[in-house]
Amino acid sequence: MAFSMSNASSRMPNIEPVPGLRSLISSMRWFPRRFWRFPIVRNYAVRIHRGRKGVLETDGRILFTALPDMVEAYSAKLAGSRSVITLMSGSRLFIGDGTVVGPGARFNIGPDAEVRIGGRCLLNESCTVYCRESLTIGDDCAISWGVKIMDTDFHVLVKGGERMSESSPVKIGDHVWIGSNATILKGVTVGDDAVVGAGAVVTRDVPPGVVVAGNPARTIHEGVDWHWM
Repeated sequence: MAFSMSNASSRMPNIEPVPGLRSLISSMRWFPRRFWRFPIVRNYAVRIHRGRKGVLETDGRILFTALPDMVEAYSAKLAGSRSVITLMSGSRLFIGDGTVVGPGARFNIGPDAEVRIGGRCLLNESCTVYCRESLTIGDDCAISWGVKIMDTDFHVLVKGGERMSESSPVKIGDHVWIGSNATILKGVTVGDDAVVGAGAVVTRDVPPGVVVAGNPARTIHEGVDWHWM
């Protein structure tokens, strides 16, 4: 597995694991018309449940891989953790070229809902994405361990006798860093180049180029940029 800094403006690492037999089998199953290009490359177990007309798409190559030598918590046991993708009837998951999905990640995408993840992103170990309507993550984003992103409350609130909406689209811009164990809730837009601190609970929009932290998350720095190590 090769690690090198990209020359692109993303400043994200270039991660290119070597495809093996498991990658070939997964590619043949999910992308039979172009399996020889290895659109799925993996070095740990991945389970994909697909309902009627559920779709998994990519414009290049999805990397389901652990990150040895980059993550202190990496271990042989962790590398064996299974990621699970659940695509309910009519749902769609698009993952862009070069995006890395770490072990233990979970995607739960409801009927007719859509999740779009850009290229050259990192979704680290044990990230969870829940979608019942629409959820978008831009290019060159770093999503750390244990992050939860959801566009729904999974329950209904009633106020003044009227039912409140339980779902609202989430949009995360380009080059966003979300720290470990942070939670992004429904209806939130996170602007380009923003940083969400570890453990933050984001309940409202985050402007571009700021750092937010806390519960609920509040701006603690403005006019910032961040780089990959």
